[in-house]
Amino acid sequence: MNKKIFIIVGAVIIVLIFLVLIFIVVVDNKNPSKDVAFSMNSNTVNSTSKPEEPDPTPTPTQEAETEDPREPIKGEIQYIETEDGGTIPVPPTFTYAGGESRYGAVIEDKNGNEFVWVPVEDYNSYNRQLFANNGEENEDNNNREEEETLETLKLRDINSYNSDYDDSIRNYKGFYIARFEAGKERISDENYAVSKPNVVPWTQISWEGAKEASENMFIENDYFQTDLVNSYAWDTICNWLRDTGTNIDNSVEYGNYQNSPNGLNRVVETASNDRWQTNNIYDLAGNAWEYTTEESGDHDRYHVGRGGGYSNEGDRYPISARAISGDTPNLTVAFRVVMYLK
Repeated sequence: MNKKIFIIVGAVIIVLIFLVLIFIVVVDNKNPSKDVAFSMNSNTVNSTSKPEEPDPTPTPTQEAETEDPREPIKGEIQYIETEDGGTIPVPPTFTYAGGESRYGAVIEDKNGNEFVWVPVEDYNSYNRQLFANNGEENEDNNNREEEETLETLKLRDINSYNSDYDDSIRNYKGFYIARFEAGKERISDENYAVSKPNVVPWTQISWEGAKEASENMFIENDYFQTDLVNSYAWDTICNWLRDTGTNIDNSVEYGNYQNSPNGLNRVVETASNDRWQTNNIYDLAGNAWEYTTEESGDHDRYHVGRGGGYSNEGDRYPISARAISGDTPNLTVAFRVVMYLK
């Protein structure tokens, strides 16, 4: 009898010990400090230990991600003779590719970016103005009750007082404009603007994005500066084109418009048609509207696009035309880079 009692008591003790162990395990597993879920690079990771505090000192890999991966620009600005006997200033990494100094000499860098020289012999001709056709019906232009001006239309440019650009025009008697509408090229996980043939223009970009991409097209250097084209440069180009034989009030014959003989009714790659160039510059007229640094309006300001697009008429929206572009990404709006020497 005593033996049976001993066995029963022993079994009860074992069961109690087993239950206590189970209870300890359950309580322990309910402790939130033992199982932490946190996000890392969009993947959920479970950890049973406290995550390490971030090191404020960047690792070599982190430093490399913040540095510009492009090579520094070194050398000097050189004056190169063009095929017509004129001279143009050519910045480092660029070489003269052809063309006459008066009619649009072309330079190209080692990566294939091309720019066209725009001569400005008289600094006073580097200015803004309205032209005969600014996106209105011709009969409307002839029946205005009062003459419209940049002021009455509330048009201003954020580069109106850029002394660096003004000094460059005075010193070098000209500036460079990208030969093509800007495309984009990916370098080390970043998109950079390019001015190359046979690339799709960079549309679907905000005005702010276009401005930043224009300024950062090249690594910072001591020889030249790029920016989004301004109305001073655009209007000066229009006058230069007119003086050298181009009709800037009707661009049907040399732009990608819906009423052009060879219009394609869509934005096409740069340099798609040699007829769509003026003084070696492609698609200033038609193809895609192009952002500028010109603004319109008082309180709610919007930026101005130039040159018309593929869905417009080339006689109503020629190379000299203005229109409110808005500032948000749009399939019909691209941009172009201007370059000034320092």
